[in-house]
Amino acid sequence: MNNNALMREKLERLKIRQTNLEIEAKALARDIPPLINPVLQDVIEMQVAVAAAKMDDLVMRQGELLKIRGQIWDLEEALGQ
Repeated sequence: MNNNALMREKLERLKIRQTNLEIEAKALARDIPPLINPVLQDVIEMQVAVAAAKMDDLVMRQGELLKIRGQIWDLEEALGQ
């Protein structure tokens, strides 16, 4: 397999990973507001720790997405796309 084929294969894997991470990040972002919404529950009953853990997960997904986006851009540039 030549170098361009290997780069295209890696690019495809990164794009799939990017899509999966985006789905996960969107799900986390949707899950957080109801956990800390004072309209839905008293402040004392809010699931702040759960929301914070989900925010941590969301931050990690976003960081990985930013890294992958840079790798995708680099590969696309190298492949002339």
